[in-house]
Amino acid sequence: MEVRRITLRLLIALTPVLIGCGTSPSTPATGERIQQHQGTGPIRVVCTTNILKDLVRQIGGERVQVTAIMDGPGIDPHTYTPSPKDTNALTAADLVVYSGLHLEGQFDEALESLKFRGIPVICVTEKLTQETPSRLIQTEEGAADPHVWFSPDLWSTCGECLAEGLSAYDSENSEQYSAAATAFSEQLAQAKHNGIMLLARIPDDRRVLVTAHDAFEYFALAFDFRVQAVQGISTDSEPGLRRINQLTDLLVERRISAVFTEQSVSDKNITALVANCASKGHTLKIGARLFSDTAGAEGTPEETLCGALLHNITQIAIALSESPGDIIMNDTEAKTQVAP
Repeated sequence: MEVRRITLRLLIALTPVLIGCGTSPSTPATGERIQQHQGTGPIRVVCTTNILKDLVRQIGGERVQVTAIMDGPGIDPHTYTPSPKDTNALTAADLVVYSGLHLEGQFDEALESLKFRGIPVICVTEKLTQETPSRLIQTEEGAADPHVWFSPDLWSTCGECLAEGLSAYDSENSEQYSAAATAFSEQLAQAKHNGIMLLARIPDDRRVLVTAHDAFEYFALAFDFRVQAVQGISTDSEPGLRRINQLTDLLVERRISAVFTEQSVSDKNITALVANCASKGHTLKIGARLFSDTAGAEGTPEETLCGALLHNITQIAIALSESPGDIIMNDTEAKTQVAP
């Protein structure tokens, strides 16, 4: 623990610069000239999650060499604690990219320190926080829901924000970043269209998505679902027996056939729901393991956000549809249509 405190103090002593979205290379929000990328080699980008790694690759193309600290489908960014190795990776980067909205809760101290001296930092949700009216979902506690990648429209804005930040840092290639952001926006629009078609097979009374934690509110708005979750937006809390009983009553009353586990969250609460429903004579199955806070493993179709999103949509459609065999587009076909 003492080593970690020392590492974070060292971060504060560094000299980073925040690259604000929407600012030009010569007129950043801080009033000082933004550091420019030196040399012709790729920009060494370190980001927090593998969903962001995909976004950086989509927008940066061959201009970036990107690594993610939380790089794997089983890693929970809400509870992940950075190690000295992680902070060293941040300080060795040319550029740091993070999601924001307190998704990377344990990284807040390190990321905030990087904003004010030395290493350029991009928060991809910055444009969303500046919108009026806001498209961000607010929790009962008044915090913004950070799971914006499940809205193709909002994630497209995050791509624009990243393109502007990369253009500020590497102005000679700004046209390339802008064009990539446009192409990525079109790819997301196609994924949304495919998803709507797949999910149209689910009747209205079955369009209730029950998951381990509350990561799918933006998904619900984009694809016309109602969402219920055992845990809240952060997984850093345990649900009470009352919440389990409430969901059990809902599942039995609506005769919902399936609930879903998540790649980065424990199955124990979903398993408790299945057992509770069985005790009341209702058969509930676990539909599939969905991607929520992370994308898939490197080298799989789900390593991209579009691939992970279409995987989720297909599995939800199969589990909740009255006639799963009628689903025309299978998982592979859907992802092929949105491949970059």
